[in-house]
Amino acid sequence: MFITSESFAQNNLVKGQVLNEIDQPVAGISIKIKGTTTGTVSDASGRFAIKASAQDVLVFSAIGFKTQEVAATPGKDITVKLLIDMKGLEEVVVIGYGTQKRSNLTSAVSSVSGEKLGKVASNNPVNALQGRVAGLSVSSPGGNPGQSSDVRLRGIGTFGSHQPLYIIDGVPGDPYYLSSNDVASVEVLKDGAAASIYGSNSANGVILITTKKGKKGAPIIDFSAAYSTVKPTGKYDFLDADGYKKLHNMMYTNAGAAPADFPAYITKNSGVNTNWQDLINRTGVSQNYNVGLTGGGDYLTYALTGDLTDDKGTFIGSDFNKKSIRSRNDFTKGILNVSSNIVYTETITENAKFNLKDSYFQSPLLPVFDSNEKYGYALTVDGLPKFQNPIGTDHFMDANSKTRYLAGNVKFNLKLYKGLSYTANLSYINAQTDDYSHNPPFRSNANDPLVSYPNVYNRTSNYKERLMEHLLNYDLDIDKHSFKLLAGYTAQEKTNRFLSATVDGKTIIRTVVNGKIVETEVAGGFSDPNFNTITAGLGGTFNAAGSNNKYVRLSTLARLNYAYDNKYLLQVSVRRDGSSVFGEDRRYGVFPSVSLGWNINKESFLQDATWLSNLKLRASYGELGNEGALGYYDHQALITTSNTWAGGYVQGAGGTPWPGSASYTLLNRDLQWETIKSKNLGLDFGLFNGSLTGALNYYENITDGLLITKEVPPSAGLRDPILNVGKISNKGLELETNYQFTKDDWHFDLGGAFSLLKNKVVSLANANQVLFGTGLRFGTDHIPTQTMVGKEIGAFYLYEADGLFQSDAEAANYKNAAGDALQPDALAGDVRFRDTNSDGTIDEKDKTYQGSGFAKYEYSLNMGVSFKNFDLSLFWQGVGGNKLYNGNRFELEGMDAGRNFLNSTLAAWTPQNTNTAMPRAVLGDPNRNARESTRFLENGAYLRLKLVQLGYTLPQDLLKKMKFSKLRVYLSGQNLVTFTKYSGLDPEVGTFSALDTGVDRMLYPQNKRLLAGVQLTF
Repeated sequence: MFITSESFAQNNLVKGQVLNEIDQPVAGISIKIKGTTTGTVSDASGRFAIKASAQDVLVFSAIGFKTQEVAATPGKDITVKLLIDMKGLEEVVVIGYGTQKRSNLTSAVSSVSGEKLGKVASNNPVNALQGRVAGLSVSSPGGNPGQSSDVRLRGIGTFGSHQPLYIIDGVPGDPYYLSSNDVASVEVLKDGAAASIYGSNSANGVILITTKKGKKGAPIIDFSAAYSTVKPTGKYDFLDADGYKKLHNMMYTNAGAAPADFPAYITKNSGVNTNWQDLINRTGVSQNYNVGLTGGGDYLTYALTGDLTDDKGTFIGSDFNKKSIRSRNDFTKGILNVSSNIVYTETITENAKFNLKDSYFQSPLLPVFDSNEKYGYALTVDGLPKFQNPIGTDHFMDANSKTRYLAGNVKFNLKLYKGLSYTANLSYINAQTDDYSHNPPFRSNANDPLVSYPNVYNRTSNYKERLMEHLLNYDLDIDKHSFKLLAGYTAQEKTNRFLSATVDGKTIIRTVVNGKIVETEVAGGFSDPNFNTITAGLGGTFNAAGSNNKYVRLSTLARLNYAYDNKYLLQVSVRRDGSSVFGEDRRYGVFPSVSLGWNINKESFLQDATWLSNLKLRASYGELGNEGALGYYDHQALITTSNTWAGGYVQGAGGTPWPGSASYTLLNRDLQWETIKSKNLGLDFGLFNGSLTGALNYYENITDGLLITKEVPPSAGLRDPILNVGKISNKGLELETNYQFTKDDWHFDLGGAFSLLKNKVVSLANANQVLFGTGLRFGTDHIPTQTMVGKEIGAFYLYEADGLFQSDAEAANYKNAAGDALQPDALAGDVRFRDTNSDGTIDEKDKTYQGSGFAKYEYSLNMGVSFKNFDLSLFWQGVGGNKLYNGNRFELEGMDAGRNFLNSTLAAWTPQNTNTAMPRAVLGDPNRNARESTRFLENGAYLRLKLVQLGYTLPQDLLKKMKFSKLRVYLSGQNLVTFTKYSGLDPEVGTFSALDTGVDRMLYPQNKRLLAGVQLTF
């Protein structure tokens, strides 16, 4: 504490200012005269005024700061510098349906402050969580504007959705529509004991988000602005025109073609050298503006914020705009407390219109424009392979998706009796999404029909969610015994509906020619092809679709927290859920949990250990339910109507199928919840008066009754049914630490997180069942991942590449025991593949386990340093022990067909270039060198400088002249440096599909950005 004074004219009035350790003003500090209820709070500038006598003592207090007492000095102006309270910052944490002292927690809960999230430029707070919490894996499936992240907490234990449950200010919500600037704190409920109070919603973990609220005092206005330039973290090195012709020459020559039979583009010198990658890329720009108004009085506090994000992506035609407004109000009078939250957000997402794969495949010999083409864009010349012209597609196509999201809740709390309170919570969400696309007649691909017609597509979908909760809380303290009881009832309803319409500017004229019906397409509708409404297409061909569904859940819950002398801790909870997803026989599930805690540092034998501020041992067990692998009506025998040959029926001669209806699924009343059995053993510690804190957790989660398909014989005439027949295990170790200390004008904040994970499939429908991932060629071919018993979900099963044959004789002599060639089509320069099972044939049975995309360990390091008015933040994040399958290389280094390739293919094997790992270039790839093999499997480990930020806060004397309370400017960089051995564009390869973990396939490139920003308070 530091106090200065100067003469002041008024008697009995004490004025002054409250500052933090780096001399920044602190608003909302409570200042009271000791022993009385008389008090005030500091304003936005940290200033205060209170009437007091010379005999009075002023008490300065606030959560996160050490309480200080200062003698009143009427007529004097004082400055009080508050010190950070390491314990106070973490004294209370948000848990399911309430709050709890961290010292009394018996489950695994991690916290992240909104301040740390706000440093990361992100379109939503979830993306900013990457690397902040041990055991929480956050990865992006691409860098396109508005992209949401794939989130996995302690691995994956289901084949359905594995995203966690998000609770925003006490009710379910979607954080995608929040601004990171609005977040006060985030709590991650990791183990079953922490999450089980949310029952079957919590199988994938629970993330609690608390938004900022107003404080008693004068209004405070906060404004922030940030502008950043965005570039991809990497680019491919493609063949230029000369390299393209050289490589294609090799392909045709090795395929046995004579030069006279070569396509004209190989020998012709057109002078064209188009860099398509550069044409579809641009420097992106991101802007964010946020303004907030907070304040309040004795009865009401308020917080009103507005946020605008506008992103221009690094691919042409990709943009994202997000506008949101949030209001949070808290009213308290007597025994009644009413709080309300309203969030309204509008987003406009415009994705790139062109086909990314075709853009990479397109020849550098093709110009962008061609005046000989009807629509002005080049399609093919001199026999070039036919791919989409991305610039043409971007010019003609118009498409976007608009969402209007409204979420609101109101909470009534009545204090009925000493320690007894009743809470009613009502929540409502309404999200409407409108998808639109339009194009006039155009051709941007030589494979397109010669005649094109205008097209308009509209789709409207609406999602509504209603929630009603009734809760009773009772707190009772008897001597050293402390009881906290919770009982509640919840009802939830979700509805979805959609309606879509498409119109093509054509109609079909049917005539009879020689006794046969002849169909001819002619233009119809669209008096102007640039008209972009459905009605404009009257006279054309229309299609429409629509449907709706409904989901209902009813739940009861209870929880008991008991503490003896704040030393021995117990928590018991249970929740019973009923879901309309299941049949009547299995509709309800019960999910209990129990956890124990022991504050060892409070034992008498450690009282002399002054260096030990906290030491707590925790153990927990909980059961969680999951229904995410099921649709709303999968338990029923649904009827499907179709007019295909497989589902329709015929009349007369049978030339045309007629609509028919049939049930291809069986009624299953025994479908039940997947049950996750969660065990956790933890240790919390704090040293040196809380300067060094941390938590260590070991966990084991077993998913039982896994919902997966079971194969039935084709003769059954049924689709494979979904049954509760599998089991998955996730085990791991987590460590989180933080160290803070202050010396003179220096303040240091160092934090780290480290986690280990082992994912294993324990059982499936049968011991030999295989669940295949997505085929990278046409969806059914080139499948690098399989899920089988004994290994991870979506593990890599690949052919083993064993170098290159250096001569035709070597290839011919690669035989089995019977003397037959193992690779009869192989020649010098082709890849040798191992006959791993020694059965004399190289086929699918020779694929072997080669690791998985699951990171065995993840880690992060956060470093914050401040000196006087300067502050510096560094945040490193990395993963290791994982493999990545470079699903782009198998085509970009395939050298098997007419398309562009990477520049690395110029090192292809030739008789003059034998010291290479790149196989020969040969049209058709007779040896299947590009099959799914270890040739394309790479180390996925990386270490990335996720964030570096340097800020400067203007000094107080200058701020007084400017009438501001705070003005901070900063420069920041994100994803600037990455250390990795991965050869792809970026080692952060996210996917929402558990079966395709670690497969890199034509993703929008990840981004790096340079950012400048300002934060202003007045």
